[in-house]
Amino acid sequence: MNFPLFVARRIRNTQDTSFSKMVTYVGIGTVAIGAAIILISFSILFGFKESIIDKLINFSGNIRVSKISANHSLSESPLTRNVAWEKNILKNSNVNHLQAHVQKPGILVGEIGLSGVIIKGIGKDMPSYQVEKNLIAGSPILNGSQNIIISQALSKQLKSKLNDKLIVYFLSNPERPRKVKITGIYETGLEELDKLYVLADINWVQKMNGWTRDSLGTYEIFYQPNVNFNATTENIEKNLPLDWKLDTVYEIYPAMFDWMMMLDRNIVIFISLLLIVAGFNLIATLWVLIMERIPMIGLLKALGCNHNQIQRIFWWNGFFILLRGLALGNFIALIFCYVQERFRIIPLDPESYYMTSVPIYWSLETWVYVNIATCFLVGLIITLPTIFIKKINPQEALTYKN
Repeated sequence: MNFPLFVARRIRNTQDTSFSKMVTYVGIGTVAIGAAIILISFSILFGFKESIIDKLINFSGNIRVSKISANHSLSESPLTRNVAWEKNILKNSNVNHLQAHVQKPGILVGEIGLSGVIIKGIGKDMPSYQVEKNLIAGSPILNGSQNIIISQALSKQLKSKLNDKLIVYFLSNPERPRKVKITGIYETGLEELDKLYVLADINWVQKMNGWTRDSLGTYEIFYQPNVNFNATTENIEKNLPLDWKLDTVYEIYPAMFDWMMMLDRNIVIFISLLLIVAGFNLIATLWVLIMERIPMIGLLKALGCNHNQIQRIFWWNGFFILLRGLALGNFIALIFCYVQERFRIIPLDPESYYMTSVPIYWSLETWVYVNIATCFLVGLIITLPTIFIKKINPQEALTYKN
């Protein structure tokens, strides 16, 4: 029989005073709140990151392939379609699909207002679900050569709505004004994209550039879920034609990923403070329980128990409080995350946070690691008050009165 564990269980089931019960409940509550906040924080943090990365990848692919050029303008240098290279890329099991684009800068003019934009030509090789993910009105398919899909931000700025006609001025010499019709409105929540990109038919944009059907601006490559990003990218880069270059999504949007790294640092500091507070609250709880059990400690010492055995009794007692607090904290976090994901009860301003509600990302691995790490760290911290037991004199303890 494990004597310290047996005694700890008896102590847990027989609280002598209402004060010790209250202190125990406070300890459980502190751990529960701390654990719940940590789990919810990780779920929201990963939700933000996954949501933003998914939006960026959905719009630009995991990697973008273009022609090496000294051209630093928004107009692209044409590369010639390479069918053999395309087939080779699609044979890669880590690649989901590949699509070609052509883009051209222009000025979009409505009845009220105008805006500088990039016309991004998309073709049938772009799956319709990519547009549907962010589409809020209209059709994801461009049936007419001069139909366009604009963002909700541009729609508000130009005071335009679905099926309205606008004028596009392409920045060329001479200027080329063209009438276009709004057949779709999208919203990613990412201001950097929404205020800049307009989707149009790739053949029409090629024509406006004066290019042939075989002239493309970029290839966008989408990976399968959960692949080794670096290894897959290196493998594709090794097989590029000599005059082509490759940019990853991290290089295309460096400011966005720097912002997410800043979030990581902030959450680590926040969670560290929570763990310290929860740990020291457990120390206070265990300290009170030890002070109330001084006569029992004196009796156990008089009966021949050594310091280590008595320390383990109270360590187990603290660990029981920790486990109950963690169980309650996991339950609270689970309910909150489910309700938020299902009903979106906490809204956000998309102009500031890039999404309309607080996102939740479920990660079993993260929840398991948080629980194990909390048990380990707090388990070490609650060893501190048990050291006091060594200084208790059995004779004084037997006559001690609370």
